[in-house]
Amino acid sequence: MKTKLQQMTEEEFDHYLAYFIPDYAKDLVENYMIPLEKAMEESKNLMEQLLPNKQHTEGQLVYTIYSPKEDKTIGVIWYNIQSENKKVYIYHILIKEEFRKKGFATFVLRELEESMKSDGITSMGLNVFGKNPNAYKLYEKLGYQTQSTAMGKRI
Repeated sequence: MKTKLQQMTEEEFDHYLAYFIPDYAKDLVENYMIPLEKAMEESKNLMEQLLPNKQHTEGQLVYTIYSPKEDKTIGVIWYNIQSENKKVYIYHILIKEEFRKKGFATFVLRELEESMKSDGITSMGLNVFGKNPNAYKLYEKLGYQTQSTAMGKRI
């Protein structure tokens, strides 16, 4: 299995944000129990704050994941290298539905880990929403360990 990370075009980035903002808002609603309108506002504000210059924002690496075998873009990965802490933080990895459960996410994350390790990075981190057990299992399989747990309750 081989994949290639490719710089996003403006059109690809706009398409990604059009997907990401409501999807992230939905996660905020489901996991933090906040109203959808507020979640959409928070999601938009976060994207404006973290990616003010879109895919060209310094320090933020947002790539499409391309599969030569499939001859298609199969997903997106967005991460940040925190050189001073020797850490990579993965904001988002998305494999398109039709390519899931085929090992692509595992491959991409392992490749990123090897690449970062050779650049002197010593740790990788990410956040998993509680209502995403498949992602949790993937990260656990790759050696990620729970570092904190947030809990909530509807009343």
